[in-house]
Amino acid sequence: MRKWRSLTALRAVEAVARHGSMSAAALELNVTRPAISKQIALLERDLACQLFHRDGNRITLTTAGAELQAGLRQAFDLISTTTEGVARRATQGERVRVLACRDFASSWLAGQVGSFLVGNPGISVEITADRNGNFRMGEDFDFRIFYGPDRAAAPPGLLQTELCRWVDMPVCAPDFAARWLEAGKSLAEAPQLVDANYDIWEDWCLHAGFDPGAARQRTLFNETNLCMSAAASGVGIAIGDSFLNMPLIRQGQLIVPFKAGLVSEQTYALFTPLERGQDKAARRFELWLRQAVSTYQSTILEELSGLGIRVIARTALPA
Repeated sequence: MRKWRSLTALRAVEAVARHGSMSAAALELNVTRPAISKQIALLERDLACQLFHRDGNRITLTTAGAELQAGLRQAFDLISTTTEGVARRATQGERVRVLACRDFASSWLAGQVGSFLVGNPGISVEITADRNGNFRMGEDFDFRIFYGPDRAAAPPGLLQTELCRWVDMPVCAPDFAARWLEAGKSLAEAPQLVDANYDIWEDWCLHAGFDPGAARQRTLFNETNLCMSAAASGVGIAIGDSFLNMPLIRQGQLIVPFKAGLVSEQTYALFTPLERGQDKAARRFELWLRQAVSTYQSTILEELSGLGIRVIARTALPA
């Protein structure tokens, strides 16, 4: 059975810890400074430990106080996002909020979500794109979609499940292949276009049986879409993500000059709030998302097979 502490006292502790001042905390909570001091003293007596060191007007957290403050910050953040979400859904109707890394949001989700909207009239979807891993824990999202290492620890308060993997393969523009690779120059000699957030050149070469060599020219990009745009313009060769780059391959803007793809070690993961059950709109969106991704992945594998591309499962490196 839970033992509840005074919420007023807990709010006082959190405010003092955040401001480092009883006067500032009192002003924020619209009470007097002695009232703040009394609440802290009562909580310290109840917990049988000191939460603050007091030296004149200077106040600092004890070890116990710092531990409590960390938990309170998370708890009050969760209360804030939950109440905001309840109010938003009550006033705006059925709506699903999705936070996704820019590459996934712009290269796939934005072009696919229309099928969900057509099949679910009355449900609105709000998609926010951000840099990978910026979870915005202070905001209320039904889903967060980011990529990262397999089985990486999820941020506190979120449940992580695998959404999909992709196939990494070298891609370039047709004119670059004709000008450079068909002239007999090796892969290691080609100008390499590198996604600085996901550089697997050497890993792909080792699994696919190519000599990575020492690249003579490497150009770094801080986003995948920038890297792929450069490849499509014909200035070099990049390792492309099948999940995001298949549209460019279908359009003929990119080709796969070396017929080998490597299943990704990382995954796109779906993160959902632990402390809040899904409403009907969110459940429908997750079901649609997983089915849409699964169908897309199956289509990609069929297309890669049709292009004669050997998909390599990630196992131990060849000797």
